[in-house]
Amino acid sequence: MPRYAILVEGHFNIYAKTCNSVLRYKPEEAVCCVDSENMGKTTNDVMKIGGDTPIVNNINNALQYNPDSLLIGVATLGGYLPENMRKIVLSAIEKGLNIVCGLHEFLSNDLEISGLAKKHGVIITDLRKPPVPLSFTKGSWKNRNTPVLLTIGTDCDSGKMTAAWEIKNKLQKKGIKPAFVGTGQTGILLGEAGVAVDAVISDFVAGAIEAEIDKVADSCDIVIVEGQGSLTHAAYSGVTLGLLHGSMPDMLVMCHEPARKFDTFDYPMQPMNNNLQLNTDLMKPFKSTICVGACLITISENDASAKETIMNYNHDYDFPADDIVRFGGGSIISNIIDSLNSI
Repeated sequence: MPRYAILVEGHFNIYAKTCNSVLRYKPEEAVCCVDSENMGKTTNDVMKIGGDTPIVNNINNALQYNPDSLLIGVATLGGYLPENMRKIVLSAIEKGLNIVCGLHEFLSNDLEISGLAKKHGVIITDLRKPPVPLSFTKGSWKNRNTPVLLTIGTDCDSGKMTAAWEIKNKLQKKGIKPAFVGTGQTGILLGEAGVAVDAVISDFVAGAIEAEIDKVADSCDIVIVEGQGSLTHAAYSGVTLGLLHGSMPDMLVMCHEPARKFDTFDYPMQPMNNNLQLNTDLMKPFKSTICVGACLITISENDASAKETIMNYNHDYDFPADDIVRFGGGSIISNIIDSLNSI
């Protein structure tokens, strides 16, 4: 089991996606976080997750918790390593810590960082580096017997990775054997398999995800694929479509924040049913797919308001809706199991 010091310097917010997921789902792997703005606090003080995981201001103070690796726990704008974080990474390498990075910038290609790592016998892992050679789609879904579930969303940052991981965990507790295919740095880190599809040449996205599904499909009851982006997002719709056609899902789970008025590029949010219709229409030339649930984000609402929102979505759609993190998503899990039994 790795022992991570998680680097979040100045980014304990929505950009700390990898950090937040490790603290929520694998807290035993996080020995401390590095953030000078919140030094002396715990992650529970700042993010309400991770329990008593301490926050320190530099690598020297992180060493008292015996980490073996520095995990870059943020997704920075543009995916590059900021200069203030670069200094911390170099310091970690000099102290003999391995580096795990999920940024678009590959640290193993950085001459200064890779040279220092070689000098100190340190391993650099770039989670986003795509496999070589890349696979082109072969249409293997036509002969696949294991159902595939893909999480989709009305925006990026709509909880697709969280929903997929929650569904995996809850199905396991029901005695079902799922396989999780990560498609971003956090999903790959949690599941230790997958491919960062936004780092793959566009012509190979479908083939890359198809190849990952093929690796696990024969050894599980259901393959759960982490979604990316949104078909209605101006910047990220391309990777969403590649994932849709690469995974050829039997089931979809929609991820949506009802209170969100504008997407992450400040375009008006599209109604959930419009986005869902786009996804199902784009599958029609190949196969039919069904939506088995909507995972709603209700964090901005109090309990009473959130439950009313969920009730309204259950009334308006012919599939169950719930906040799977907040309220458990039991109806969604039951519907997935029922759908599994009917396929």
